[in-house]
Amino acid sequence: MKKKQKGEYDYPAYQTRFVIARTVCYFALAIAIFILGYVSTRTRENLLTVVSVLGLLPASKSLVSVIMYLRMPKFGSAVYDRLSAAAEGMSALYSMYLTSYKKNFPVSCFCVAGGNIIGYTEFKECDTAACEEHIRGLLKQNGFKNITVKIFGANEQRNFEDRLTQLRRFDEQGRESEILELLCNISL
Repeated sequence: MKKKQKGEYDYPAYQTRFVIARTVCYFALAIAIFILGYVSTRTRENLLTVVSVLGLLPASKSLVSVIMYLRMPKFGSAVYDRLSAAAEGMSALYSMYLTSYKKNFPVSCFCVAGGNIIGYTEFKECDTAACEEHIRGLLKQNGFKNITVKIFGANEQRNFEDRLTQLRRFDEQGRESEILELLCNISL
């Protein structure tokens, strides 16, 4: 199976399977170490028990990732097909799940051009205004100035596609790759 990169449509499904497999291996290793220590000494009071308990720390951290990936909504393939055709040739990211302290934001597509970031979410429960504010705050923290952020809601797919057409006229300013990298860093 080819490794998927963050920003590709099927990355969340790939990463979910990977994180689940990694978590199972971590817990299995910790349990195996405990059993090995118990079988060899016939008591829980040995050094391998300590190693096993310490091995539960990365396993538990990985379990948190599993929970976050399982909470992530499933992005629609029909929406992806339509948006990828509309955004062809532009700097775009798909199936992004941004997390903040208060809310999480599933965004189906981000496009960056000419100092503009536009996004589209297919999920009605996504608070687009809060998502825009979250992204603006992170851009400001990372030294990006004069960047316009607009997230289109579930009923605004046509408006998103129209805005994509308008953004095609902008010349690339060279910071698109840095902005896309930042969006990947703040996404699950």
